[in-house]
Amino acid sequence: MVTPPIPPRPREEIPSPYGPDGPFKNLHRCAQRLECGDWREVLVLLGGDGTSTHRLAAVTHQLALSMFQQTVGDVEQAWTALTDAAKGLPPALTKVDPDTGHVAAVLHTATMILGPDQGPERHLTLALARITWREQTELGQLRNPHLYAGARDALIRACQEFLAWVEFAPETWRRQIPPGQLQGFGLTVPRSLHQPTRKNLCDRASKLRKFADPAQGDVSDSVWADIGGYPGLKALALEGLSTQHIVSWRLGPRSHSSQQIPLRTGCVTAWRFARDCYLQPSPG
Repeated sequence: MVTPPIPPRPREEIPSPYGPDGPFKNLHRCAQRLECGDWREVLVLLGGDGTSTHRLAAVTHQLALSMFQQTVGDVEQAWTALTDAAKGLPPALTKVDPDTGHVAAVLHTATMILGPDQGPERHLTLALARITWREQTELGQLRNPHLYAGARDALIRACQEFLAWVEFAPETWRRQIPPGQLQGFGLTVPRSLHQPTRKNLCDRASKLRKFADPAQGDVSDSVWADIGGYPGLKALALEGLSTQHIVSWRLGPRSHSSQQIPLRTGCVTAWRFARDCYLQPSPG
């Protein structure tokens, strides 16, 4: 018996200020989807809109690609895509590392730098800059070698990322976009993406360790066995997640953006599930 596809969730649409035939057709909707992490729909919207040739369409495309790469666990490629996205933003909204040349979006002065309201393009630019900053900040947290004092720590963090990007991310698995359509964009989604197998999780953990320190080795099968396979790993990942603040988990302990930057749906859902599992109030 073939299980029918899960229908997409009903979505509350926010009217675009650009109009149906404006120069930023679909880009406002794309920015909304990127805020919640729906990279699949963004790629389809861009692919079906031949008018999206504005530089902000290129930024939007790179942001969607970065989320795809994070979904499949390739943090290095995601980092490169985010750098390309930041390069497409106005120079006033970015900073360049003088040592590495890395381009990063800035957040705290964005509304002041762009000056008075300049219409739809200004709003869209600020929205994409905020998303770029969020995604770069999250990945920047994962480059901290202290997160991976041992292979076990890397595996637990990899499981948390799997929960946030795959298992608890409805935008990843509920949007029924044919694989052939994604292949038309040069993307291939692994068939085992949604399966929390030893290979998938150990590969994610190995890439995280090397992202923080290229000299680190792979996470071996013995670590998986010692931790009790996926049941033991998921329990530890959720327990650790339940003790963290959702904003500091994603954006770091010094983040000032809890009221400004919406987090992706998968992050919020995974964190709430962890809290429900381990911080249940006492009866009575």
